[in-house]
Formats: sequence, C-alpha cells, structure tokens
Amino acid sequence: MTPYARALVAVALLVSLCSACVGLPDSGEVQVGDDRPTSAQDSGFPYDPRPPQKGEEPDEIVGHFLDAMLANPTTTAVAKQFLSSSARDSWHPDRQLITYDDILTPSGNDEVSVTLLGAHHLDARGVWRGELPERQRTLDFGMTIEDGEWRIDDPPDAMVVSDAFFDARYRQVFLYFLDPTAKVVVPEPVFVPTGGQLSAVLMRALLRGPGPDLRGVTRSYIPDDLTLDLTAPVSANGLAEVSLRGDAAPLDPESVQLMAVQVVWTLRQDPSVRRVRLTINDTPISVSGTSSDLDVAMGEQYNPVGPGAGRDLFALRDGRLVSQTGSGVVNQTGPFGTEAAGLEAIAVDLSGTRVAGVTSDGGSIRLAPVSGERERATTVFSGGTDLLKPSWDVSGRLWVVDRNSGNAEVSYVTRGRRHPVRVPGVTGENITRAIVSRDGTRLVAVLREPRQDRVVLSRLAVDGSRARGTRARVIHGDAEERTRINDIGWYSPTEVVLVRSLSDDLSQVTTFSVDGSRAVSSANVPVELVRDDIVSLVSSPVPETPTWAIAASGEVHELNAELDGTFPAEGLVSLTYAG
Repeated sequence: MTPYARALVAVALLVSLCSACVGLPDSGEVQVGDDRPTSAQDSGFPYDPRPPQKGEEPDEIVGHFLDAMLANPTTTAVAKQFLSSSARDSWHPDRQLITYDDILTPSGNDEVSVTLLGAHHLDARGVWRGELPERQRTLDFGMTIEDGEWRIDDPPDAMVVSDAFFDARYRQVFLYFLDPTAKVVVPEPVFVPTGGQLSAVLMRALLRGPGPDLRGVTRSYIPDDLTLDLTAPVSANGLAEVSLRGDAAPLDPESVQLMAVQVVWTLRQDPSVRRVRLTINDTPISVSGTSSDLDVAMGEQYNPVGPGAGRDLFALRDGRLVSQTGSGVVNQTGPFGTEAAGLEAIAVDLSGTRVAGVTSDGGSIRLAPVSGERERATTVFSGGTDLLKPSWDVSGRLWVVDRNSGNAEVSYVTRGRRHPVRVPGVTGENITRAIVSRDGTRLVAVLREPRQDRVVLSRLAVDGSRARGTRARVIHGDAEERTRINDIGWYSPTEVVLVRSLSDDLSQVTTFSVDGSRAVSSANVPVELVRDDIVSLVSSPVPETPTWAIAASGEVHELNAELDGTFPAEGLVSLTYAG
C-alpha cells in the first residue's frame, strides 16, 4: 500500500472505531449529506477534515479533497471548500459511490490524476455494480485558480472512499418487490448507511422503486411519487409509524395488500419493529380483515422461497424415485418410482408433486407426477445435447440449459411447450452449471473460460410466453485466479453456495451474495475446506436446511453440522431438494 493510501486508510479506520454509533443521512441512495453535519445521528468519534490551506499545490488540494469525504459527522461542507465556486453548485456526489483498496498519490498540475486500485462502485440506489471499469479507475480533476489559490473545477460526480470506510459505514439490506405474477416477494440487495433510524432508511430506499434495470423483472405496488414524511419513528412497543405523502390515486384491495406486503417484508429487517401503521396523506391503510396496524409477520404466503416440499430430500435409488423425510426413505408411486426410467438428474417442483428428469443420454427431459399409480410420464424436451439439471420456479416454469457443446441454449418449459430465452453472456457460451431462483428472476451460471471458471448472473423477465435475460455479469471469480468450479446451489434467496477444487483431494466450499459484493448475511454460512474431491452440492434456499457435499466416490459430507441434519440414506444418487 502506498504511503498516501495508508494515510487515508488510517483516517477511515479511526472513524470506524465507533462505527456502531456512527451514522450517515437516512437515505437508501448513495447519500453523502449536505453542507451541514448531521450531528444528531453521528455521535461518536468525530473527524473534522482540514479545510484548504493557503499556498497548497494542486495535488495537495485533490488529496485533501478525498480526505474530506471521510468527515464524521457526515458533511460535504469541508469537501466543497476545495471546489471552485461554479463546481460547488454542479457537483453531484450522490450519483455514484466508488470504493478502493489502494490509491496512488495524486499527480499533475492543471489536471490532477488519481489512480484507484481494487476499485468497485455502487449506483445512486446503493446497488453494488461490481468492479469499476478499467477506463474509469483513473480519476481526473480539472484545476483552476480562484483568488490566488488552486481549486478543483471539474470533480467526478461521485463519493470516493476507502474499503475500510465503506465496510464500517454501510450495510447490506434487502428491498422487497413483487415478481411479475405477484406470487412472491423478490429481495433486492442494496447498501445503505449504518447508524440513524433503520426503519426510515429502509422506507426511503423502498420508495425509490426497483429502478429501470429491473423493468419486467420485478414491480412495486407502492404508488409513484410518494415520499416519507420526515422519519418512521418506532415506539417502545415496536410500532413503526410510516406516514407517506404525495399524489396517489385510490388503490384497489389487491394493490393495498401487495403494498403492505412490500412494506412489512422490508421493515421486518429492523429488529425493533413489530407492527407497522401505514398512512397515505393521513389516511390509514389497512388490509382486509386486519386492524390498521400491520403485523410484520404478515404476508408469509409471499415468501421468496415459495411453497414447497420443505426440507424433504428426493433422489434415485436403483433408478427409481424416492424421498427421504428424517431417516425414513419412501418409494414414490408415480411413474418414476415404480420402474427405472433411465434418468441421470431430477428436479422436483416447489409443491413436491411433479418431477422432471434428464435422460441418461442428456438429450431429453421427461415429466411425471411424483405419486399416482395410474399416472404417465411425458417427454417435454427433446433434441438436447448435454442438458444440465433443470430448475423450477413458483410459476411452474421448468428452466432448462443445454450445454450444447460449449454453445449454451436457455429455455423454459410450461404447459408442455418449450420457449427459448436469449441471455447475453450465457447463450452461446461454455456453461457448466446453471440454477434459477425460485422467484424466477435470477439465472446464475458457471462460465468456463480457458484459464478459470467464473460465476455470472442474469435477471429474467417473463411476459406471457415471451422472456428475456439481461446481460450476464460476473458476480464471483477473479480473472487472475486459475480455478475450476464443480457446482453451485442456492443457500438463501440472495446467496449462492459454491464448491471448487483446490487439488485432487481438497475442495473449498463458500458462499457469496447474488450482487457480487463482499456481503454475506446468513448466520450459518458454510465456508470450509473438505478433504475430498467434492463434485456436487445439495442445497436449498429454505432456512435451516442442511447443505450436503457429494464426493466423486459418492461419500456425503455435511456442511452445517450445527443443524444436526439426518444423513441421506445409503444408495441414494441424484440427491436434490425441491426446486
């Protein structure tokens, strides 16, 4: 680390000593404050940056400008003193937040350049956008002279802070919107400032909506243009009063229900909130059959993990479908349970009533009821080359990826019909694993490249029989690191579990957030080394569900020993949970 960077990081660490009692302004966007310190909420160790000094050179002005962004209480008052009079009015630091691991000493005169190392960025909504593009990692500051002193005349419209500062002052939370069918809520991770009133931070972020990138992927039932009236105070007995104002047309009962679901699912992240009193322009909003106070436990039927067969395992034994609840193994009575059907991988729908199986030649998928002696199996997908294990979503769509000799094709099957889906960054690529979230809005895939494997994410939008995927972006994997990923699975609705080989007899299992950030929220995250050649994972987004690692030899390893799960019975293969 450069001496200059060490100085800035030292400041950030000093501020973070009291990070638990320090806050930034109450906003879900990348808010950096205004000209006034928010002292009421930023109690704790203060840091008052030094304003411009007489005779400072351009590189010093820029260096101290970056330092001023670490002020506590949070304020841009000092930072703006390093800007020219015109730049103070045109600077918009809330448009982007940039973090860096290291920074090179500013250099230049009429234009000062600063190169950031290990830089990442977030947009104005607090959404993690991953690595800062290489061409943007050198920041240029146009300089001018005012009243005989150097000032910055063209600053980047961004807040630029060290990783240490960001880690201490921001947290990952989830905003809940609805999937296009309004069957389940969809969690969207964003970063918000720590400190302050969490309920107000969450509500302001939720009111901004899902953003244009998610058009067709999710939707909000909260009317546009509503704003939070001051704060969202929480009483001693856990009642959060959410007062919204703005132009809002009358809402039908279904929209009221779905809006309330969004609010309570989002606010339940604040441990002090037990009930919510929601008003629009002083008019109480209530859900049919309830009081005007909403219990934060309401709306469980919209859980993003969907309905389902719970924690039951499904598998093949001697080629026939079985299920395991606890230590008991049950032979299923459907077509795949009464006779071997030549399947190599199975996927059970979320209700636990239908099972799709990939045939042993990897070219077809057959569908049958899990139980029912007189039921029949049908072929719903044929002509494939190397089909991966499919995924079910809450709408009953069966998502299929055909590796197709390194030229992957994505599609989904519903009502016996196949619908191709173009997913830039996945379609036509060498894909070795793929999973779709239960809410049907996320496709996560392992992209095999010559030197390493990387994990990519695309958001899925389905409108009737038409579907599209956003361009896939990398959410896990270092381009400089040579690694092979053996399998991935869902660990929660917003986390993926991954296994990779370190050697012939050593594997590493870890989890990561679907946004690609460093944040991981689960309490029982398996991050460990397994002394075996792990080739597949059996996992579920349902909380408190054991995750199993399967070795090439067939040996099963438990990854959540604290959950005390019952080991799968001997002789079971193609293990899976519903989904």
